[in-house]
Amino acid sequence: MPIKINNKIYERIQYSQESDFEKDIVDNSDDIFGDKTIYVDIKKKVKGRNFGVIPDGYLIDLTVPGDPKMFVVENEIVSHDPFKHVGIQLIKFATSFDDDRVDIRNSIMEHIHSSDKSKRRLEEGCEGSEFRNIDQYLDKAVYGEFRALVVIDEASDALYKVLQKINADISVMEFNSYKSVDGDYAYEFDTLYEADIEPVGISTNQELTNDARRKRRNRRALCDTIIVPAEQEGFEKEFIGNNRWYAIRIGAAMKNRIKYLATYQVSPVSSVTHIDEIQEIKPWEDTGKYVILLKGDPKEIGPIRFEVPNKSLRSSVYAKKEDLLRVKTLDEALKY
Repeated sequence: MPIKINNKIYERIQYSQESDFEKDIVDNSDDIFGDKTIYVDIKKKVKGRNFGVIPDGYLIDLTVPGDPKMFVVENEIVSHDPFKHVGIQLIKFATSFDDDRVDIRNSIMEHIHSSDKSKRRLEEGCEGSEFRNIDQYLDKAVYGEFRALVVIDEASDALYKVLQKINADISVMEFNSYKSVDGDYAYEFDTLYEADIEPVGISTNQELTNDARRKRRNRRALCDTIIVPAEQEGFEKEFIGNNRWYAIRIGAAMKNRIKYLATYQVSPVSSVTHIDEIQEIKPWEDTGKYVILLKGDPKEIGPIRFEVPNKSLRSSVYAKKEDLLRVKTLDEALKY
């Protein structure tokens, strides 16, 4: 389907070559992953070296300076077979990861030292952490748990079904490209720290849009709670009765950060009323969404309403638990 941005119509571009898709990912990596990340186009950096398996890239996420993380990145187009191509590749990455860590770490640091921008980002992240130097700081990310991102132009049920069979932390992010009749491009994509797709077009207000996006991402990265809108029946049956909530989208980098789930009961309550500690987050069937299993000891809070009476929460948002326990309005907990 076409999209409309600033009264201009953009038509969807269908990728036929993976190389074209990969180029768009690299060119837009700061928008997709954030400007506190380092994307290493690893195929170009390690070609010819004795690696077991070479993915498309590695992402170093420094959004939370004290907790750097690394993701293996595989860029795919929907025409590729989800099992023979995507699934097998990811199994190889996951099983050979430990054997290749030293070479991976050295290649990433080599890339960082060859790029002023990347080196500056690593240094800035390190300055905000407890680590003494950038070598130790990078080691914290590289020698952490295996995590992977599949960036694809169209996710399918078959892909999610395959990924469920792989016992690893693998998230899917969609990236779509659009073009207007006068040659402008626009992109629509998932991000690391958001549950909803963000559209990005070319306009005179793009700088302001990017600034707002950065502020939102920085706020989300510090959050430990996901707030979900709940109808009364679902609240009583699932949250209270079954100690769970489903099926919700969760940003790839948030799965390991959120520790609590809070419920916003929709009209006529129109308030955040309860919070519970998360026990586990699991994929929900073949949907790309998740079910959150709760410890089953919900605490009443608030009620916390929006400042404007007719304002309502329509989709999941992130907040800090400590904010929810002290604020008077939900607006305060969600501000940048």
